[in-house]
Order: sequence, then structure tokens, then C-alpha cells
Amino acid sequence: MPEAVLGRGTTVIDQEDGDLGDYLESLRRLHGLGHRRVLPGHGPDLEDMAAVTDTYLAHRQERLDQIRGALRDLGEDATTRAVVEHVYTDVDESLWDVAEWSVQAQLNYLRR
Repeated sequence: MPEAVLGRGTTVIDQEDGDLGDYLESLRRLHGLGHRRVLPGHGPDLEDMAAVTDTYLAHRQERLDQIRGALRDLGEDATTRAVVEHVYTDVDESLWDVAEWSVQAQLNYLRR
């Protein structure tokens, strides 16, 4: 399982060592800890667990909505790469290979 909370950026979920459903459940459980200081494995300390997990959950929901939209636009059988190119226009293309890992995990989650 990838690290749930980072000091900066977001966690990349890949299908080899992570599951988006499990990750989302972990974030919800961490949120239940309330307004505690976060000492992430990478990056600076964060002041408020509830606020951090709210941000992470909102980001994941936004990406899932974007993936759903891409599947509507491209078709349900769209390749992972096609979905990345459609959704990750705000991300430098040099990171698209890594984005494919995350998109595949999201597709697996949505297709269950």
C-alpha cells in the first residue's frame, strides 16, 4: 500500500502495490482522527489531518469524475494512455507514464 499522506503532492496508486478502494478507505479512516498534526513520510509536517484528507478525497473524486467523463467522450474501451492524454492535460507530459499507473488503478476501481 502506498503512503496515504505526503507532505506535498499526491500519492500515485498503481495496480501492483495499491488499490484505489483501499486507499480511499484509508483516507476516510485517517480523516476520522480529526484535527491532528500529520508527520508524513515525505515532505514537511502538516497541521491538520482532517483538512489534508478532505483535500486528498476531493482530489480523488475530481479525478474519478474526469475519468468518467473521458470514458463518456472516448468510449468505455478507451486505452489507459488515451484517458491520460484526455484527463491529464494539466500535468507535464514527462509525468504521463506515471499517470498511467494511477489511471489504470482508477479504471480498475470504476469497473468493479
